Amino acid sequence: MLEKHFYSILISLSVALFCIHGWTLSSGFSAVLFFSYGVNVLLAAAGYFTIYKLRMKHPDKLGFIFMGLSAIKFLVFFLLLQPTYNADGTMSIIEFGMFFIPYSVTTATETVALVRILNKE
Repeated sequence: MLEKHFYSILISLSVALFCIHGWTLSSGFSAVLFFSYGVNVLLAAAGYFTIYKLRMKHPDKLGFIFMGLSAIKFLVFFLLLQPTYNADGTMSIIEFGMFFIPYSVTTATETVALVRILNKE
């Protein structure tokens, strides 16, 4: 079931987590928090789509493709998000959580869905 509704599950889970995350932060909902969730959802959806499309043509290379996509996620973090977090010269635990919480949830959702699909084939 997760495979059929991956995108809706990913978006629903991320929106719910975004709301909880925003309500618990003392700064509330910020553009940086929204951007972090948006980027992570888009990258997870793109990674799922890529691996889903390549699963038949290159089944022996899917692990390397997944690792490459994970490297792209971290590259995006270092290029787009970290400069925003380090604008004051330090990265606080709250700023780290603003990246790591959506990253870990979207990556886990993506991984679970892909494992289920690949184990069926």
